[in-house]
Amino acid sequence: MIDKLLIKYASPTLAGAKTGSLFKVYKNNKLNMSTQITNYNLLLNSLDVYLDIIYTCDKYDLIYIYRSKMLLNVLKDKSVTNFLSTYGYKDIHMEGYINHLKYRFELFHKTPHEVGVFLGYPLNDVKDFIKYKGNNFKICGCWKVYNDVELCINKFKIFKRYTLLFTYLYENNYSLEMLIHS
Repeated sequence: MIDKLLIKYASPTLAGAKTGSLFKVYKNNKLNMSTQITNYNLLLNSLDVYLDIIYTCDKYDLIYIYRSKMLLNVLKDKSVTNFLSTYGYKDIHMEGYINHLKYRFELFHKTPHEVGVFLGYPLNDVKDFIKYKGNNFKICGCWKVYNDVELCINKFKIFKRYTLLFTYLYENNYSLEMLIHS
């Protein structure tokens, strides 16, 4: 069941084209999500794919899937760490950043806007989304774009291609591991 959600919402991340993705798993499915996440991590961590429950409430668990090397590269950028520090993130290890993101979800019971950094959105788009309160964007695709429209349009096309390709291959009996290796 989680496989289908990973394919639908995280194919660009699985393919290594995007730093991270978020998706909800509704609790009416009676799965023990912690056990599921542990099992997926055992399967996928060696391929640099990690899953974490970033937020949980009565209705759903919010799953964060990410490429650790890509996230580390994002977090090495001084402009990113300076930006995150304004939201209480300390210049620490990757797990510390993820734990603080979890704390921010819990604190507000909604998505903190800086999450875009963890998903691989351009920093200037994340900043402008906050500045303009989600308004005045130039285009809307996987995120609201305020800058570098052409680059983002190309990224959105790549993300869509991976989603279509992975969906097709998965429906034709390719496993997640095979898709990640392809």
